[in-house]
Amino acid sequence: MAMSRSHMKQSVGAILLAAVLGLPASVAAQEECAGHGNQYTRGAEIELSWATRRDDPQTKEERYARALEKLAPAFKGNPDMARPYLLGATANLGLRNYASADSMLARLVQLEPACADHVYEVRFNAWVQLYNRGVGQLQASEEQAALETFDTANLMLEDARSLTNSAAIYHRRGEAAKAVDLYKRALKSGGDDDMIRTASINLAELLRAEGRNDEGLKIYSEYSAGNPEDVLGQLNYAIALMDDGQEEVAQEMFTNLLGRDDLSFRHWSQVGIGLYRTRNFAEAATAFRAAHEMNPFNKETLENLANTYYQSEQYEVLLPLADTLVARYPYETINYNLLANAHRELDDPEAALAVLERREGLTFELLRVQLVAQGESLYSVEGQVLNKSAEAGSQITVPIELLGETGDVVMSDALLLTLPGAGEPSSFQLQLQSQEPVAGFQYGMSGS
Repeated sequence: MAMSRSHMKQSVGAILLAAVLGLPASVAAQEECAGHGNQYTRGAEIELSWATRRDDPQTKEERYARALEKLAPAFKGNPDMARPYLLGATANLGLRNYASADSMLARLVQLEPACADHVYEVRFNAWVQLYNRGVGQLQASEEQAALETFDTANLMLEDARSLTNSAAIYHRRGEAAKAVDLYKRALKSGGDDDMIRTASINLAELLRAEGRNDEGLKIYSEYSAGNPEDVLGQLNYAIALMDDGQEEVAQEMFTNLLGRDDLSFRHWSQVGIGLYRTRNFAEAATAFRAAHEMNPFNKETLENLANTYYQSEQYEVLLPLADTLVARYPYETINYNLLANAHRELDDPEAALAVLERREGLTFELLRVQLVAQGESLYSVEGQVLNKSAEAGSQITVPIELLGETGDVVMSDALLLTLPGAGEPSSFQLQLQSQEPVAGFQYGMSGS
């Protein structure tokens, strides 16, 4: 029996966070930093002062450009004076000339190390604007614009949040070298636990995918040692060890996870998948059973538990689960196979034959049907329909129900299928909306 489609590792994706607030500007720090100026800097300061006023008849961009014009002689005549670089960086940031601002800020710190704290404030506030813009672009599905914005943010400041977002986009696009570099920089820069976890796991997986297995396992080992309570990190490390052929070590880690009392539904599911892959079906059943108890209406968990019961030859407990699968998802032949096999193994061939006759009576079947959360209150039921013996082009209506946390129906709709040619699969998707929490779904027979 094949396992159902459960994800084994943290998926790669951009890490959307809430908007970040900037640091308050410190006028005193700016005056203490690079305080010495000349006639050129004073002219630039006047332009920059006007750029902050609302009653200025000129645009801010015009003021910033004129400030840079006035500073040009200062850069040329006295390249070691610090203040022009401070003012020039301010003007370039106003014009969004981030590369020029970056080089001027770097030069400012070289000339006046005492300006380092102020330069950090300037860089951080510029980074905040860019980071928040990138988050907004990602939320608007403008991935290319978001990538460019996050890359610019990384130029202004090495922060794990923007670095990980950039890395995730490059990772998803298959640009592994860029993603590896950015994940490494994210780990070096530090950050909150979620960022470190994401960068560690994705970097390790990228390295392993490139054949650099030892490097990937080293990342996992370091993260696991430093975060022993992080279930997701332990899970992914165990899976990586298993893929590396170190099944005994992986098995020990999975077994240790079974003894914890702080696992979530998702964690129990992933532990079960890992144990299933090590062919420890008895312990995998324990993990899937714990996940099933947390949410008895999740289709994939029910399928995984039933498959594991079958593999571990626990036919008496398989029988009612397989019967539930057939009742909730009556167009999926794999469910009938499980139920028939359970009856057969329990020495009830007549019941097994009756189940198989019901299976053979299906003129079409549904494949890989799943419930997908599309967004807040928005879901989709999607999969494929395979025509077995029905007339091509005929239409079938399948009633769909979304189930709440107690199994009550919180939303119902109908899926209209147009059957393809015999033996041909065709994809379908039905979107549904529910303001109440959704724990799972079921569907009925056409006309029921």
